[in-house]
Amino acid sequence: MIRILATAAAVAILAGCAATQSTPPTFSGCKTWEQQAGSPHLVSVAVLSPELAKVIGVQEISTARTGTGMAAVQTTVYNCSDVDVVLTMRTRFTGSRGQSEPPSAWKTVFLTPRGQATYGESAISQATDKVAVDINDGNRGQSQFAPGQSYVIPAR
Repeated sequence: MIRILATAAAVAILAGCAATQSTPPTFSGCKTWEQQAGSPHLVSVAVLSPELAKVIGVQEISTARTGTGMAAVQTTVYNCSDVDVVLTMRTRFTGSRGQSEPPSAWKTVFLTPRGQATYGESAISQATDKVAVDINDGNRGQSQFAPGQSYVIPAR
């Protein structure tokens, strides 16, 4: 009986030292999308999942013209957590008169713990002169960080 009470007390003490959250904790110094949102050089990127915004970041987005004159985009994303993250990404294309072609298909992008990946897409219409990249949860609208799932945040 005394052992059970001692164990329960130890668990209670440890629980008081660490908190939990519904997304995995991020490592120190990693700038997440929540912290980047509104950056002038990233205005053409949209992270559509609030959960992802807490664990991923965008390193860069660059645009260029291909050899045939089509607009092309490359976006490098990174994972600020110690768990695998699955994204889907697509590109929206616009020209001087609005949408120049339909958005690209969603592509799956895998981010290893603390890893990064580059997504790229090219337009098929020469009328395209602007691009925007959408980033969503790889589970097609269902959060991979499920409700009720929690990750321990180590006490500091």
